[in-house]
Amino acid sequence: MSKIKAINITNLNGENTFYINQALLNKNKGIINDRFYNNFKYMYEQVTLIESENIDYLNNTIKKQINYKNFRRNIITSGINLNKLVKKEIKINDVVLKIHQLCQPCKYLQNKLGVNNFVKLMVNKSGVYAEIIKSGKISINDKIKIIN
Repeated sequence: MSKIKAINITNLNGENTFYINQALLNKNKGIINDRFYNNFKYMYEQVTLIESENIDYLNNTIKKQINYKNFRRNIITSGINLNKLVKKEIKINDVVLKIHQLCQPCKYLQNKLGVNNFVKLMVNKSGVYAEIIKSGKISINDKIKIIN
């Protein structure tokens, strides 16, 4: 079963992220109270998602326990292969997201996490960017459905 494992935001760029139990997602704007709400360069950057399994992979590889929130993605999922959903839509409750492209790892996050080979280890495992097609509320443990 595909579901939301955690929801993660921060109010200001560069500040630590924090978990929330539920979020309101507004079409064409983003997640209310997130740093990128109505403040993104491209429409596809409204929400980011990452698989908990990919974070677990990194933690197992480097023998550390980096918290999911420290990867700075908005929605942490489980039981779904996000890479296969590029150009497809998913539904969480009433919210519809269109997955546009892969997020790639960056030196900023590598330095922030203190993992020297982070970029190399996380290529094609760093999540996806999504656009909000239909507004609504999501919560942890909500099911994720692929709709097309």
